[in-house]
Amino acid sequence: MIDQYKVLTESFKGAQLQHQESKVKVIGTGVFITVSKFTVTVPYKNHHIVVFNEYGTSNVATVKMKIKKGFIPEFEITARNHWKNLFSRRKNYFDIACSNSQFKNYLQEELIKSGMEQIAKENLFEPTIKVERIVGAQCINTEYHLQLNDKIGAVKALIDFYTEIVDQL
Repeated sequence: MIDQYKVLTESFKGAQLQHQESKVKVIGTGVFITVSKFTVTVPYKNHHIVVFNEYGTSNVATVKMKIKKGFIPEFEITARNHWKNLFSRRKNYFDIACSNSQFKNYLQEELIKSGMEQIAKENLFEPTIKVERIVGAQCINTEYHLQLNDKIGAVKALIDFYTEIVDQL
């Protein structure tokens, strides 16, 4: 797995990879689980996209970026579950909540362009992406589980999505 993260990190200029591995005892048993934590930091136009992936007990991922310059409308993107997509005639795998219709259309295009739509079609990729306001700044936060086949493809698609948003600022 670490080799895949090294290849991913090398594909982005100036990106850095940190890896930690530890053994954690499962409460009430004599079993130890190996927990691997990967942090990928990608600098892009004075912004830092930070990816945290934890394998072992929780298998969760988060991607964060503080918007340092500019403003984007608030939005929330959620994945439609695979059962809904199976029986729905809609082609979109994501629901986008945004009061600005132009920006909503832009986000839909970027989901396709970044490859996230394709990853969602082929895997159980169900991220929640939203803009949060922190004192004096905006942050884009993404959370998703890592129980999907193309874990590295999902990270790459999210980084590409974030860089497109930075380009739009």
